[in-house]
Amino acid sequence: MHEVVYFEGPGFAEVSRFCLEISGLEWKNTTVDWDGYLDMKNKGELPWGYLPIIRTPEGTLAESNALLRYTGALAGIEPTNLFVRAKVDEIVELTNGWRQHFIPTFSIEDLDEKIAARQEMFVEGGKMDIALKDISKIVENSSTGWLANTEDLTIADIKVFMDTFMMFSGQFDGITADMVSNYPSLLKFHDKVSNDDRVKNYYSKEDEKRWVFRPGAFSNSN
Repeated sequence: MHEVVYFEGPGFAEVSRFCLEISGLEWKNTTVDWDGYLDMKNKGELPWGYLPIIRTPEGTLAESNALLRYTGALAGIEPTNLFVRAKVDEIVELTNGWRQHFIPTFSIEDLDEKIAARQEMFVEGGKMDIALKDISKIVENSSTGWLANTEDLTIADIKVFMDTFMMFSGQFDGITADMVSNYPSLLKFHDKVSNDDRVKNYYSKEDEKRWVFRPGAFSNSN
């Protein structure tokens, strides 16, 4: 039995939850609130003091990208060819890089200042604008539609899909769904991934925090 422990929202655990679901293995999704997280931390149950973690039959694993690669291998979407796997990891790390621009805005206490800081990153030439255009180029240069030019979905695709479109879900002050319309190649990528049967089945239920992962989520934002 594998057990993912994280907060209820998608966040850093969503990719691993998805991979475990499509792996066909028995797994458990355990959610905690902030007090629950602090309790686990104080008890020394978190290897490095953070969530998510996965409890496996062999022990506890931490760090979201390690969890992504582990669960991706269990799901059969982590390439075995070393070159292809390196290209997949390259895209995963690229995504980590641009996400670092966004994370510091959470520490801005003044709401207006926070909104302004986030929106500035999405204007022409802003840090997030450049990052999303970089991802768009990868989409445009793929002959298969999958980011590493593979024949099937990999952890790179699910990582970019979830991390990117979660930003436009309405959960983050200053970032609205219509902003994604500036990146038509990303919307094309969204259409491909969200209509994959594995993804489509996983997000078949209505969920106010995960609506962005469903087919046609941004149809009114174009």
